[in-house]
Amino acid sequence: MYTLALAILIGFVAAQVTNIAVDNVPVLNKIPVLNKEGNMFTLVAVLMVWLTDTSILGAYGIGNGDQWVDVVGSGLAVVGVTTAVDAIIRYLESK
Repeated sequence: MYTLALAILIGFVAAQVTNIAVDNVPVLNKIPVLNKEGNMFTLVAVLMVWLTDTSILGAYGIGNGDQWVDVVGSGLAVVGVTTAVDAIIRYLESK
């Protein structure tokens, strides 16, 4: 349960950092790969997982391979959980 809350928290922080970076650093919009907000959010989420040294997948016994696989997989798990929670919140707000 706490792992899911941690993933949502890291995703929320990554989303806020992405919004701040896109709004305040116009150079990022000129880079073709980072031009799309989803790519930037994924990169920031993976960096946040790496910086906090968290293993979302390791809490479920999946992250037993190389460290970079665990970091990237945990970052993608954070992106997936955050996207799912955002979709649920938008659905509930529309009702």
